[in-house]
Amino acid sequence: MQVVKVPDTATSVLVLGLGRSGRAAAELSLEHDRRTVVLDSADSAKLRDRAAALRARGAEVILGWSSTRWDRPAELAVISPGIGAESVLGRLAAGLDCPVLSELEYGFRHCSCPVLAITGTNGKTTTTQAAAHCLVRSGRRVVAAGNIGLPLSQAARRSSELEFIVAEVSSFQLERTAGFAPYAAAFLNFSSDHFDRYGGMSDYLAAKLRMFRWMKRSDRIVLRHDLSADGSVQAALPDGVRGTVRFRSDGKTDAEWFVSGAGVLCRRTPAGRIERIVPAGRLKMAGRHNLENALAALALCELAGVPPREASVALADFSPGRHRLEPIATAGGVRFINDSKSTNPDSLLCALETASGATGEQTILLIAGGLDKGLDYGELRPFLARWVREVFLVGTCRERLAKQWHDVVSCQAFASLAAAVDAAVDAACPGDTVLLSPGCSSQDMFSDYMERGNAFCEQIERRIGT
Repeated sequence: MQVVKVPDTATSVLVLGLGRSGRAAAELSLEHDRRTVVLDSADSAKLRDRAAALRARGAEVILGWSSTRWDRPAELAVISPGIGAESVLGRLAAGLDCPVLSELEYGFRHCSCPVLAITGTNGKTTTTQAAAHCLVRSGRRVVAAGNIGLPLSQAARRSSELEFIVAEVSSFQLERTAGFAPYAAAFLNFSSDHFDRYGGMSDYLAAKLRMFRWMKRSDRIVLRHDLSADGSVQAALPDGVRGTVRFRSDGKTDAEWFVSGAGVLCRRTPAGRIERIVPAGRLKMAGRHNLENALAALALCELAGVPPREASVALADFSPGRHRLEPIATAGGVRFINDSKSTNPDSLLCALETASGATGEQTILLIAGGLDKGLDYGELRPFLARWVREVFLVGTCRERLAKQWHDVVSCQAFASLAAAVDAAVDAACPGDTVLLSPGCSSQDMFSDYMERGNAFCEQIERRIGT
């Protein structure tokens, strides 16, 4: 397999941001004996520890940076995905004369093995973990990297020992790519998100579609069936939609991968023969959205050379990570589910559909809200009316959500997650489900979705004594 690489002759690198991605980029730069300067606008104890470690290896690190100008020579800059265009470092990057690359691009340029890339609004982490799990269980030397937590720049340092890197790729990481060309790639789904960063759906989609910009073959691209019919997506593919691998889970069979009416994950061979791969009931991945994630993972594994039936054996043992429709406890006939990873309306809808069992009964007590990203939650109204009895709202957007939802479901606003949990537990009856599925980011109240999910679990344990 050939890996597309762009020559990198820079002898000095300016790294913007000292978070996880920035630190990995700086370490990769130092490993290649490049003069390395790191800037970060923050100055915390954690950053000071990272700075000390990089300085010990020869890097120059400046914390508390406040200028939007950089007057020293720079051959190449690497920017962390969390740095927005209007931030101090974002405006500094815009004024540089040298190329500015994303950390994803910088890591890719140093990869010695093929990359399997996965993007989408939702399901990226689960699909990345599932594909990596199946490949490892099939005897391949693989790591999962990218937006999943291990920066690609860090994985690249050991890539000569690997057969594949399975990379979760976010739109933020794709913004500054300039040659990123994975061996195979999957685009899982697309719905509204990150309007606090993008001007709207078209800008957000354009960022996602950069994943295909430097790929050469459409037959190594996996798409959900509706995306394959989108004109913008078709225009971004190297050969158009012809040859792409499509998947769907809605009972229709006109795709290369689909779920049959009997609930079996199936594959259509190039000769048109239908192969039954694995019954959905054997999987530990709840919800129709997770069946789509499973189909995409199997399709990527096949493109990586692993036969579908072999991959399916491993897939049956795979469980999604924490904070993704995670059952916490059952007490007094009430279920408690932690879906803190839900950060947009579509992920919240998937959680409602899965937790309700699509019965049409109002048995869900929903805890939602968080950081307002400017998204439209009005589309959830009919589903709230169908499945949710009460909503307990937290975070900066709690009042806005209450205004959008109050006429279809009872809404209460709370200043803390603990108060919302107490109210939900007090209101629950046997047969109900207390569901944390915020549909919003967590950074207004917590450092990330994991801290939010852990706080929810601790509050449930406090109340029911699990």
